Amino acid sequence: MPDRLPSLVLLVGFWIPPAVAGRAAADLVHRSTTRIRPALLYTALAIFVLGWSLAWFLFHLSRMPPYIPGATQDPTYAPPEAVAGLAVVASALVLPGSAIACVLAFRSRARGLSPIRHRVASKP
Repeated sequence: MPDRLPSLVLLVGFWIPPAVAGRAAADLVHRSTTRIRPALLYTALAIFVLGWSLAWFLFHLSRMPPYIPGATQDPTYAPPEAVAGLAVVASALVLPGSAIACVLAFRSRARGLSPIRHRVASKP
């Protein structure tokens, strides 16, 4: 189990790094003295999410356990069926889940950092 712990943590917590990136992007926008174009920021976050999904796939591909049907004791070989299944999980779960986590963290943090505007009641 200890050798599978990092893989298990990334399997369950795949959404945590994109959420941290979204929160950090919201902090960057809030603290920046110059205006950051939203299209540039969203493009950077999209590239991060795509890169994270690819890194997640490659990390789990290199840690394919030998008890997967068709697997061998050679850790450098993964059976094609297992690679296809991992690709489906990465594209159908990790990619959209990471994008949703990133957007939700960005928006909730940005909403929490936006200045509260009080309405001043005018006296007659």
